[in-house]
Amino acid sequence: MTAREVIVVGGGLIGALVAFTLRQAGADVLVLDAGRRGAAWRAAAGLLTPDGEGLRGTAPHAEALDSLRRWPALVAALERASGQPVFYREGVRRRQPGGGEAVTPGEARLHPPSVVRAARAGVEVRRAQVLALHPGPRGVTVVADAGGWTAQTVVLAAGVWSAAFGVAVRPVQGQALLLDSPAEVGAVYGPPTRGFSRYALSRPDGVYVGATARASWATTPDAHASRWLMGVAGQLVPGVTAPVQTRLVGLRPFTPDGMPLVAPHPGLPRVLVAAGHGRHGALLAPATAARVLALVQAGVPA
Repeated sequence: MTAREVIVVGGGLIGALVAFTLRQAGADVLVLDAGRRGAAWRAAAGLLTPDGEGLRGTAPHAEALDSLRRWPALVAALERASGQPVFYREGVRRRQPGGGEAVTPGEARLHPPSVVRAARAGVEVRRAQVLALHPGPRGVTVVADAGGWTAQTVVLAAGVWSAAFGVAVRPVQGQALLLDSPAEVGAVYGPPTRGFSRYALSRPDGVYVGATARASWATTPDAHASRWLMGVAGQLVPGVTAPVQTRLVGLRPFTPDGMPLVAPHPGLPRVLVAAGHGRHGALLAPATAARVLALVQAGVPA
């Protein structure tokens, strides 16, 4: 088996940024990613809006603001290291219930796939589904369908699939539409409907419209959600009449108390957990990566 300093299980937005941050600090990092259908980052909007996500007055709010402040420098570091562009724009317009719009200073939006591509460019990534983690006196044995490795430290960042390793996360499925349009609509929020957030934003790959939420492991889109999302598009960006390019489905990982888990695994020595970010993965990713780096440098309990 090949020995590594750190193995990150999961190469999505959280896992890729954790790996990038560790690599920038000089660590020898390997990412094992299963490429699962329904991975949350593939369907994520990329809105960096603590207030728009209703975090004001909640425990994650301070961390969300800290993370938001970290994004510009992190985007610059990703572009320097990878030579690839990362889509990031400041400024979010919010449509008011009584009409009109307001711009929230400091908030921003980004394109999650461009972040993941840039973050992965500087680290070794293997396509592998991890089947078991076996901590021992000298490290952790990682058993996967594509082989086996050992590592001094393992970072478990596999989203909802972290549940297979004793992490208390459950899936909340979100569906969204990507319209095949080059229109620049910025980012627009509408009033929530039936508990669903409504928003539309321009991205390099089209106009994104979201999003539904229901407890489910299903990874295929359904017609009812698509009709509702088309209605949202008609309300928020009525001038955009474009065909649907993609129907997106992502499984957001939620913990029982709604708080992300970034800490040593309670039952697996030498294993850190970075999972359970719910619908706030893009917003909290920089702060999570910084916390994981600090934990690794401090030494993970053996």
